[in-house]
Amino acid sequence: MTVVKKTARSSVYHMKNQSYDVFLKVTPKEQMQREAIMTSYLHHKGICPSVIHYSSNDNNDYLITERIPGSHAASDEYIAHPEHLCDVFAESLLHLHQIPHTDCPVTNGLEEMFIRAELNYREGKAEKSLLHYMGYTSRESAYKDMVSLYKYAEEDKVIIHGDYCLPNLILQDNKRNGFIDVGYGGIGDRHYDIFWALWSLQFNLKSADYANRFVKAYGEHVIDQNRLRLCGLLSVFNGFRGQDYYIQN
Repeated sequence: MTVVKKTARSSVYHMKNQSYDVFLKVTPKEQMQREAIMTSYLHHKGICPSVIHYSSNDNNDYLITERIPGSHAASDEYIAHPEHLCDVFAESLLHLHQIPHTDCPVTNGLEEMFIRAELNYREGKAEKSLLHYMGYTSRESAYKDMVSLYKYAEEDKVIIHGDYCLPNLILQDNKRNGFIDVGYGGIGDRHYDIFWALWSLQFNLKSADYANRFVKAYGEHVIDQNRLRLCGLLSVFNGFRGQDYYIQN
C-alpha cells in the first residue's frame, strides 16, 4: 500500500497486486456519498473509474475505485508541454459538458451554491486566497457583488465536474483517459468548472498566459463573463468544497 495523500480532509492510498489496481479514499463520515454516486454515474458514461466499494461507519467513509491507466494532468510530463495541455484540458471539459444530463442523480447548481455561500458569509467565512484572486480585500464587497450578479443570472445547465483542476484529469499518451474526484459534480452551470479550470492553469503552470487559449479551445461563444465572475465569487464563500481552508474574519 502506498500513501498518495494524507490530510485532515481525506487520505488516499494506492493498492496494487496481480489481482487488482485500486485507490482507497478515506474521509470523515458523511463526506463521500455524493462522490460515490457521481463516480458510479459517470463511470457508466465512460469517463470515470468504476466504484468497487463504498461504505460508512461512525467515524469514516470509505471509497474504493479502480485505477484509471495514465497520469494526472499536472504531472511533469504534461506540464512540460503547456500549450498542448491547455488544449486537452479545454477539450476534455467540453466533452464532459456535452454529455446529456437528464438522468443525472445529483444537482449542484447556482441556487444550491448561493444558499451555501449566503450561510457561510453570515458565519464569517471566506476563502482568503480566492478573495484576493478575485481582486477583493473585503468580504463585504465580494458578497455584495455576488448577490448582484446572482440576481440576474440564468443558469446554463450541464453536468459539471465540480473540482475541475489539472490533477483531477487523467491523461494517457497525451489524451483524456478519465476524470477523478467528482464528489462536487452534478447538474450545474458550466461556468463553475470553467472558473476552476482557469484557476488551475494559472496555479499549476504558474502563468496567466494560457487563459485565452483555454477559452478559445473550449468555445468562447458560450462563456458569459458575468456568470464566470459569479462562480468565482460563489467559490469564495461556498463551504462545501475546500471548507477546511476558510478564514474566519
